[in-house]
Amino acid sequence: MKEFLIPIAVFVISFLAVSCASTDSGADTRTISVSPYSKLSDREINARYLARLLDLQTLNKEMESANQRRDFAAVHTKAKDGLAKAEDARNLARYIDDPETRKERLGGINKIIADLEHLMHITS
Repeated sequence: MKEFLIPIAVFVISFLAVSCASTDSGADTRTISVSPYSKLSDREINARYLARLLDLQTLNKEMESANQRRDFAAVHTKAKDGLAKAEDARNLARYIDDPETRKERLGGINKIIADLEHLMHITS
């Protein structure tokens, strides 16, 4: 009977040792991504934000022209491009340190994004 129990005990101990062993190789593979905007000052972020707004104003003029020509496909394409630029501006605004300025910038760009999304919807 002892001969029968010893292999079972060895099997159970081996099984427990393997199942409880850590599968971690010891190397910590976590990565931390840092935003390219985190090192910029509020002045630099505001300058980039305002440059995006200038791009959006140019696109707005192009959309108005396309709308007058009844070229709704062009309006849709430009609205899509504008949406990408506006989302980039929103990402920039999130890194502004001054809470009042950040709130003002985010509020304004969120309205622009909502308008562009609506414009894309009605021209699709």
